[in-house]
Amino acid sequence: MKTKPGALANLFGPSNNDQFATLLRQLSETVVQCSSHFVETQGRDLQGIVDFEHKADALVDAIHELLDNSFIMRFDIPDSMKLTDDLDNVIDGMRKVAIHLDVYRLHLGELRPAALELMQIGDRMASMLHALIRMLGEPKLKLAKVRELATAVDDAEAEADRLVSSVERMLVEEYSRPGANAIGFIAWHQLFHLLEEMTDDANHVARHILSLARKEA
Repeated sequence: MKTKPGALANLFGPSNNDQFATLLRQLSETVVQCSSHFVETQGRDLQGIVDFEHKADALVDAIHELLDNSFIMRFDIPDSMKLTDDLDNVIDGMRKVAIHLDVYRLHLGELRPAALELMQIGDRMASMLHALIRMLGEPKLKLAKVRELATAVDDAEAEADRLVSSVERMLVEEYSRPGANAIGFIAWHQLFHLLEEMTDDANHVARHILSLARKEA
């Protein structure tokens, strides 16, 4: 016989689902704000990005503490933990790019159009993630709607992959010429790798929420 949620609540206390959804929404809002600033400054404001990261870290700590002290949750606690950490990774990715731009600033002057385009793709993905996260506050995830948004995120990630693949070919050709600056190649190649990694992290979040929606269907 399956135990009713109400009976479990009497044993272990009330559910923290609403508080979890609120904190996660605040975390996704921070991701969106950080992404907007990241695009506006072209990733050059390292301290500003770090400030957003610190704000996100405080929210992640609050979510972890909440989950550590919860017994009855709408989603499995390990799933909730992973979703939180995956979302936090998106901001961590922006920080990595900002650090890289700062370290290699002598070799990374005006950003190439492809780099700016990748930043824009990441920003679009952040907005879609926020829409997905907001759905977690609804009584039940709507699988069709979640799948639609998750597919859009996946398409954006595929667009980023194609762009990076094209850029890498051009970089190899450009820096294979006699007298090419090896450090310059490293600087640009790693920058595009980090930007692509940001889109991968965003896609992980969308896929995780899609998985949760399937479990609720």
